[in-house]
Amino acid sequence: MGRARWLFVVAVLSGLFWTAFAEDVQHARLDFPTRILPVLTKAGCNAGACHGAAVGQGGFKLSLLGYDSEKDYETITRESSGRRIDLSAPDASLFLLKPTRQIDHDGGRRIKKDSEAYFTLKRWIAAGVPYGPRDLRVTAISVAPNDLLLETTNKTIELRVTATLSDGTKEDVTPLALYTSNDDGVAEVNASGLVTTRDRGLTSIMVRYSGQVAAARVAVPLSDAVVEASAFPAQNFIDEKVFAELRRLRIPPSPLSEDAEFLRRVYLDVIGCLPTPEKVRAFLKEPLFSESSSSPREERVGRGSRREATGESSPRKRQRVIDDLLKREEFVDFWTMKFADLLLINGKRGAENATRTYHLWLREQVENNRPFDQVARELITAAGEITKTGPANFFTLANDPRDLGEHAGTIFLGTQIACARCHAHPYAQWTQEDYHRFAAFFARVSNEGGQVRVRDQGEVEHPKTGKSLLPKPLGGAAPIEDSTADRRAALAAWLTSPDNTTFAQAIVNRIWKHLLGRGLTEPVDDLRPTNPPSNPELLEALAADFVANGYDVRRLIRTIVSARTYQLSSRANEINRRDDRFFSRAYLKPLAAQVLADAIAQATGQPEEFAGYPTGTRSVQLIGAQTPSYALDVFGRCSRERSCESSGSGGGGLAQALHLINGSTVNNKLREGALKQLLASARSDQELIEELYLRTLSRRASAQEMAQWKTMLAGPNARGEIAEDLLWALLNSREFAFNH
Repeated sequence: MGRARWLFVVAVLSGLFWTAFAEDVQHARLDFPTRILPVLTKAGCNAGACHGAAVGQGGFKLSLLGYDSEKDYETITRESSGRRIDLSAPDASLFLLKPTRQIDHDGGRRIKKDSEAYFTLKRWIAAGVPYGPRDLRVTAISVAPNDLLLETTNKTIELRVTATLSDGTKEDVTPLALYTSNDDGVAEVNASGLVTTRDRGLTSIMVRYSGQVAAARVAVPLSDAVVEASAFPAQNFIDEKVFAELRRLRIPPSPLSEDAEFLRRVYLDVIGCLPTPEKVRAFLKEPLFSESSSSPREERVGRGSRREATGESSPRKRQRVIDDLLKREEFVDFWTMKFADLLLINGKRGAENATRTYHLWLREQVENNRPFDQVARELITAAGEITKTGPANFFTLANDPRDLGEHAGTIFLGTQIACARCHAHPYAQWTQEDYHRFAAFFARVSNEGGQVRVRDQGEVEHPKTGKSLLPKPLGGAAPIEDSTADRRAALAAWLTSPDNTTFAQAIVNRIWKHLLGRGLTEPVDDLRPTNPPSNPELLEALAADFVANGYDVRRLIRTIVSARTYQLSSRANEINRRDDRFFSRAYLKPLAAQVLADAIAQATGQPEEFAGYPTGTRSVQLIGAQTPSYALDVFGRCSRERSCESSGSGGGGLAQALHLINGSTVNNKLREGALKQLLASARSDQELIEELYLRTLSRRASAQEMAQWKTMLAGPNARGEIAEDLLWALLNSREFAFNH
């Protein structure tokens, strides 16, 4: 072989060698924050039950889940004169001997000797415990596949996790990522990312690595049936998104609700009160079916009025009801109460005059259908005397800018950031720095003597470094440059920008939950990547439509209640009775405290009395949450001290049942009001029974119910007593206490 050929071979081999060497060096990178800390986190060394506890364990304390890499590095390599590391004999380092339990370790064996994790830590010590580039960090992780549909149970698939670093490189970190299933009953996941389906349904797998989070949805169809498009004719884009998921998961939907059911449901959901008997009769007299329906007619008597089983009520008939409700004063009263719950207008944090001013301002926004982004912007930037400037009362929620930041995050972003106050959020991407930079937007706001002002000075300091932090939006690219201008203006601009999809999704998700009984994301104030919505495409589409139509809340409500999805029956079939999140049927919803109290007052014709309010005031019209009312307390009204959207308000249960059975809210209203007038009008037994059913359940009595009560009214007992018993029974029924 000639010299030239030899030189060529040597060059090729040399190139291959250096390429392999470079790849090996890249693989062997030992940066502490991005390579070593993840090993400790995977092993559980810095978990809350181990050295990540507030006081550590055995005199050794690490930051929870490695959120403070610099401090952890100093602790491991320098604390106690560096006794945990032996650079001359890495195998003899306590840092290796303890977790492998070669010597006594209360935490047990965390790392197996001769494992890849062990050799990584050993190489790091042998290399001189390098920290690596100070600015190198993991900026994001992705999981693939991120949306799994496995046909049956006991199927497995492996997730792959890729980390993106701040220098632009990408690395496969599957072995070091942490995995948690949100529902082990549907799918389990092991430490290496292997997912195994256990039951039909949907859940998500939460993935964490080096302070970043992601999630993968895992689903198993609820049946083997094919769901035909004819089972779910779409009214709008909501139905298209819902049906796509139902067909994918093979969940046959329930049929459309009966007219009486729809009417009661939409009245309670949209204006917070029952339809009158006259409204029910008029609605049921309208044609029951669309003009295009040519199906044979078959009469059926059930829970409600007669209807033909093979046809469906005309959408136009229902749409007229919806459009009428959106124009009524009761709509304004009810949605003012809903937004007052959201804004925590409780009447204790300011004088009564200030609360009244705040409530009046809020009612004007609802009445005028002011775009929600404008409402939020005015609240965030408000200033002035709280007795004269309604939105300034937003800043009576707290005086500490950190508390104000938490309230703003929950109310306007549906995001819980409180965990990041002390350490990096374990289930979201927020760090301590993110938390305190967001709080810095409110650092110069003061509320003294009932006057909200913006000062020229005021900072939020990082709890670790003590350095003042410039404000930065949650998830924003860069801090807002300091200036003498009101920092909150920059926050309001970012918050309500169409590019900030979380703002729109937060309010859309809340309104969806009120109307459908369950949020697309639950809890509704915990939007984060590791808590994905049950129908991501639907949430995105609703938010996009909301933004495109000027943040119009009234239009959003109209769009949702006009959809077939909202109008489905609550009666389940054999398959969708297992569905609690895909909206294949209507979900039962307990009436809110104020709505239940008002419904009892409306049905009996006897209004509740509230101190300081004129007779006839409805519960939904009360300004604060402190007006004395035993009934509202027992029924579980929101105290507005904190959000009642996730944890519930503590009503219902035995206390509510006993009060409805024996308490004054029902029993003191039976003999007077509507029942007294009905008995005095000499109506027939059938007319009396029908009227009471219409006043309470917004439907006619079934044939069986009618016959039973006719027999009782014709008996030896006084007609008035039996009528009282009937009204009492209806008010105490589950059907009355729930919206269905």
